[in-house]
Parts: sequence; C-alpha cells; structure tokens
Amino acid sequence: MVQTCSRCSRVNPEEASFCYFDGIGLGGRSHASAGVQMDFPKPIRYPSGKTCSNFNELASTILSDWSISLEMMKKGEFGTFFSGIGRLDLAMVATESAKHPDPAQGLDQFLARLPSQPIPPADLEVDPPTLDLGTLKPGKDIKCSVKIRNKGRRILYGSVSIEGIPWLSIGEGKPRSRSRFTTFQDAPLPMTVFSNSLRTSEKTIEGKLIFETSGGNLVVPVTAEIPIRPFMIGTLAGAKSPRHLAEKAKANPTGAAVLFENGTVESWYKENGWVYPVPKPPAQGMAAIQQFFEALGYVKPPKVLTTTTDLLFELQPGDVKEQTITLYNDEKKSTYAYAKADKPWVRIAKPVLKGGKAYLKISVSTSEVPCSLETATITITTNGNQSIKVNVEAQVLVQGSEFADLTGDVTPVMPQFLGSPFASFEPNQGTVQNPDVPMPTSTHILSVHPLARKIKSNQWTSYVIWGFFVISLISLIGTIIYLGIRKMNSQTPAPAAKTK
Repeated sequence: MVQTCSRCSRVNPEEASFCYFDGIGLGGRSHASAGVQMDFPKPIRYPSGKTCSNFNELASTILSDWSISLEMMKKGEFGTFFSGIGRLDLAMVATESAKHPDPAQGLDQFLARLPSQPIPPADLEVDPPTLDLGTLKPGKDIKCSVKIRNKGRRILYGSVSIEGIPWLSIGEGKPRSRSRFTTFQDAPLPMTVFSNSLRTSEKTIEGKLIFETSGGNLVVPVTAEIPIRPFMIGTLAGAKSPRHLAEKAKANPTGAAVLFENGTVESWYKENGWVYPVPKPPAQGMAAIQQFFEALGYVKPPKVLTTTTDLLFELQPGDVKEQTITLYNDEKKSTYAYAKADKPWVRIAKPVLKGGKAYLKISVSTSEVPCSLETATITITTNGNQSIKVNVEAQVLVQGSEFADLTGDVTPVMPQFLGSPFASFEPNQGTVQNPDVPMPTSTHILSVHPLARKIKSNQWTSYVIWGFFVISLISLIGTIIYLGIRKMNSQTPAPAAKTK
C-alpha cells in the first residue's frame, strides 16, 4: 500500500519510512513527530563547537548561525554529513542548494527541505503602507525611506522597483529604479529625490513602489505635490504655464521681447523643471517671440532664403575683408539666425536683425589663413531649425603677385624665389640685381586657373589614371592590329616564278 506525504502530497512506497522528496517522516503524525525528534546516528558539529543531534536543532542552528552555515554549505559539509548517515535524498538537496547563484537563497531552500518542525516562512510588511513625500521644489535633493519588515523567521529576499516617478531613486549616488535585497528581520530602504529631474505640475504626482519577494508581493502608493512657480517679472507676470505665457506675450509683444532676449523666460522654465524649447542663442527683439512661438508649434516657420551660398575672399598680405549674408523670407515675418563655421579663420559677427531680415557679417584675415588657398563651410540655423550651408573660399596672394584676369591675355613670367641667397639674373639685360629687392612680376595663370585648383586639392589623380588607361588601351589595340597584319603577310604564298 502506497503512502502519501503529509507535506508535499507525493506518493511513496509502502516500505518507506521517510518521504523520498522532502524527507518528512511517513506513517501518520506520531511517526512524523518521532522522525523529526529522532537523533542522528552521529551529531553534526559546527566550527564553533556547537553540535546538532536532530533536525530541529539543525534548523534552529542554521537560523542563529547563518553566516557559518553559508560557509559550511559552500564547502559541501551538509552533503557529506547526510551521505554519511544514509540520507542520500537530503545530501542531494544540500548539493543542489550549494550551486544556487545566490548562496542565501540556496541555504533557505535547503532549510525548507529539512524534515524539522515547520519554521514560519518569510512574511513581508512595509511601513508606512503609503508614502507621502509632501511638497517638493526643484533645486534641492531630498532623502526619504521606508522600512521593510519580515514577520516570519526564514529569510526574506526579493526586489523592489519604482514606477511612475522618474525623479525618485533607490539608494544614493547613481539613479536606480530597481534593486534587490535580502533580510531576516527589519531593514530600511533608503531613497533619494533628485530635484533636477522634478517637473512642476498642477496635479498631484502619483507613483508606486512594487515589492516582489519570497514573503509575498506588495504595492506601496507614492504621492507628492510639485506646485508651479508663476512668472513674477514684467508684462508676463502671473503666467503659470507655457501656453499662458505665450498668450501674455502675444498681447504685449514689445514688453515681452526683452524678457525672452535676456534669458528671463528660460530661467523661469528651469525653475519649474521644464525643458526650454528654444535652441541657443536666443534671437533679438521681436524675433525672440517669433522663435518661441515656432518652438512651441503655435505658428509655422517661414521659408528662409539667402542672398548667396558662396563667398570668395581675395586677400593681399595684411588684408582683413568682410562680406555680408542676408537672410529673409517672403511672408513678412521676423527672420532670426545664428551661424557656425568649421574653420577657425572664418569670423562671424553677432547677427543683426532689422526689418524682418537677418544680416550676418563674415570676415577673413590674411594672418589667420594657413595656406594660399583655403575653403570652409558656414552652417546657418534659422527659423524652425532650417539649415543653410554657405561655402567660403579664401585666396591669399604672395608678395608681388596679383590676381589674374582670366578673360584677357596673361603673359607667363619666370618664377621668382623670394628670399633666395642667389641673385636673380635677367637674360635680356645681362645685369645682376640685388636679391633683397623683389622683381615686379605678374601672377601666372596656373595660380588661379581651375585646373591648378584641382591639382592642389588632389582632384587631378582621376585624370591621370584615366589618361594612362586610355593610352594603354590604344597601345594594346595598335599592337594587336600590327601582329595581325604581320601574320597575314607571312601566310600569303609567294608568286610562282615564270618560265620562258
């Protein structure tokens, strides 16, 4: 007749005295109680000298000497002991528990499988059951905590996560929204409110702490008030939201423009923990309001046009030249812009906004241009984050040269090496000139010819490769034709000699 375990309800053979699965004694309550209190054939000894003669004593000692029991399990002492007394089932449980990734959880599982008197399992309780953080203000971090209680005797382990409130973090230091914990009795759960992440709101902020543990699952509601700080300065005073601010700016644009331009509105956004939608730097005057409305999506940005997308600077030594880029639109709206160059020798002045147009003054100095021919690109960002590219080219002439007029005739001259220790010789006159006095020359056409620019920028490589390929192809075809003709001539029979 088979026997059913009173703990796990599994079936065991008739001759079994203990359950094959959890080690509990079989044959009724009296038999089970006797099995629990029955002494081991030999006691198990702890490093401290304490001995355990039965399962009840062993379970009690594991709980009281938890750290020592962890070390004994890692070393396999429990498995060795139960193998020695013939309890291979418990020896196997001890071996499996020692392999658990978390040693504390492994020992707890081993303790649960011992056929001892029942030990109250872990039972989770959180104090307080609801966390009210009160009124919070951006600018200062706040520490808070809840207490985790274990009403049982076995170890309580699991995880806690934060949901719905990104500015609340578990612990200190780096923000964390989830953490694992292990405890026997009571333990505090410290948390931090990161004020830089706070966002003011007219409504109560609600979130929750979610506990998933071996002692049960709990949800702790979290509430907080983060009131909006109203705008306090000038014509925009009293605004409590970006939309309210926009309405006041539309009603009095002249007085509001200064508050946008000097950064007061941006500071108000930061005080409330909001992200300022306008990219830096802010526009000037009425264009600052146009920029704000476009960033919020209240108005559609106009299509911005430019008078030029190419700038050419022809410089002599010591020159500083300026050119102006004009940006405008056809919708009679304010145009604003800011620009940045990818080369340091391009200087860009602060944009001037006037009459619905934006003027960008670009200057280049000979002393800052590293080579005689340099190029750069200016990226202009304007209404609605529109991007315009402007190409800049700077030509710096050496001493004694001038720009060639490609529309007329250019007389080539002999090259002159400035600063050479050798005297320069004029063949036509047969005289020797002082090398310190530069000879008057004209710029050779190659100094400004488009082909010369390609050579300087290494664009001539493709021409050389293609030229070599074409010449090789022509030579190959000519060789084939030549060999074919010779072969045909060699195969043609000689004419027979005439006999008289």
